[in-house]
Amino acid sequence: MRHITFLSVIALLLVACGSKQEPQPKQPSVLEQEMTALYGVNKVIEGDYPDSLAVEVANGIFVGQRDSSLLAFKGIPYAVQPTGERRWQVAQPEPDSRLVREAKYFGHSSIQSRSQGNAASLYPQGEDCLTLNVWTAAAGMRSARRPVMVWIHGGSYVSDGTASPRNWGDRFVKAHPEVVFVSINYRLGLLGFLDLTLLPDGKDYARSGNLGLLDQVEALRWVKRNIAAFGGDPGNVTIMGHSAGAGSVALLASIDEAQGLFHRAIMQSGSVAFTSSREDCQRLTHRVLKATGAKTVADLKRLSLNQIISLNDEVGQFYRFPERDGQLIPEDPYSRFDGFNAGIDMLIGTTVDEARYWVDAMGGEDKFDVATWLWARYIVLSLDSAQRGNAQRYIDYDENVFGQKRPAVDFLNDLMFNGPAIEMAQRHATAGGRTYMYMWGKPLSDSVYGACHGSEVCYVLNTGRQIKTDEEPDSALAALVQQMWVNFAATGNPSIGGHYWPAYESTQRATMLLGDSIRLEDDPISKQRQLIAPLMREYISPVFSDLLDKAPWYAGIALGSFVALLLLLLWLFFRFRRLFKKKTTKDTEK
Repeated sequence: MRHITFLSVIALLLVACGSKQEPQPKQPSVLEQEMTALYGVNKVIEGDYPDSLAVEVANGIFVGQRDSSLLAFKGIPYAVQPTGERRWQVAQPEPDSRLVREAKYFGHSSIQSRSQGNAASLYPQGEDCLTLNVWTAAAGMRSARRPVMVWIHGGSYVSDGTASPRNWGDRFVKAHPEVVFVSINYRLGLLGFLDLTLLPDGKDYARSGNLGLLDQVEALRWVKRNIAAFGGDPGNVTIMGHSAGAGSVALLASIDEAQGLFHRAIMQSGSVAFTSSREDCQRLTHRVLKATGAKTVADLKRLSLNQIISLNDEVGQFYRFPERDGQLIPEDPYSRFDGFNAGIDMLIGTTVDEARYWVDAMGGEDKFDVATWLWARYIVLSLDSAQRGNAQRYIDYDENVFGQKRPAVDFLNDLMFNGPAIEMAQRHATAGGRTYMYMWGKPLSDSVYGACHGSEVCYVLNTGRQIKTDEEPDSALAALVQQMWVNFAATGNPSIGGHYWPAYESTQRATMLLGDSIRLEDDPISKQRQLIAPLMREYISPVFSDLLDKAPWYAGIALGSFVALLLLLLWLFFRFRRLFKKKTTKDTEK
């Protein structure tokens, strides 16, 4: 398999993860004030504490809070914090302890660029971010063995966190007290995914390119060891996530270290396609060295926290994903779905209009079609001749069937999301794994966005507000979808009364369409699936040029349009010049 850089995907992901810096208001925004008000420090408790709010686990006794029928435990450390000399080291479990600590406040968000569109980035940040949160029903907690659902947040591996209200589990557990809900923080960006192996002292940091993923593994080890104290069943754990969170779920199902730590996996709009080659990962390392003047890991570890934050803002746009290092992550991670993870039940899906999430970032509805068309062309031109032909066949088909405005968006949807999801599902099903597929079609109230990337998350987590429009979702659909997800976590089958959901297999390809109507359809994008399949060996990497580092992404479009126009004018000039010369020669001969 080859690896390719897609300029189009870069711009989309920059906005998705909040990397595009927005001017910060002089006064804190309402959202910033709200996030600051949530913050507090979990203190050591000396003396008496309410036993009804306390849970004893291996690394201590944690005292949470009660909200009606719900118990919440926030900011529990699942590992020794990676500060000081532990920066860029693999996470290690906290030692066993009898220390009594509060669990009232979320832990720090991981270091990331601040953005008014990213609530977690406005919550206090720190390197001491390896914490998790547990929501469980108070009734019968001491004796219950409930299915456990572990949520891994998205954000392109560079942003977001559990403090964001969109990642809370309180409303979910109130609606479904039969499960225990866990959310986890992990290292992001430069501290979580920076390959240091090329440095002179880098041999001790052989796994630094995938620390964020290894943090997730350590969190799952903690869950397996301790979740019974919260009424959870360590023998029935489902991991779930959206976007980069779903990519994490797919990768966790593909690596040795995570085997046996969970039993089911839900992937919402994310896959193993979002991984980077070692070569592309090391481009980021060179950028960091150039920005800091550092020569060794030791030099980098001497950087202060403020310097790390500034560095993240300076070079953080040079984003990359978990590293296909051939050790933790295979060079062909799809191959792990050929039997390696066949024992893990999987629920995999995408939304109908994934790419329309970025309409605003592309200048609005009118400019969106132009922008996506240009980027689709960039992608096609970056492929080798054989793959270029495959891509062009897809685009030609889409233009002929669906009209001129759809092919570029459909191409991005299928290349980035639908194709990889189907590739994983069909391999897993063919290898004997139990697999279920869905497509989310419920549009947002503003038709500009359609059923875009992330439009299903508030339905699944019951967080109460839709992205983009900030409106309440359809409560009936939310209840139905949540029950499907809970049934899958409990039994491995998402069917509910009135909606039988058969397993996916490579001939029938049963897919549940979730939207204004709920129905099964076999192979709903059959022709597009076949046309996009040859391109699945092209991975998606967010590596981009100096131009995009120094200017808004749309300057790249303007430059590209100008260059294209210039080339066209030059071609026309030489074309007419040649014709004029021929005519002059003929006239002279006469």
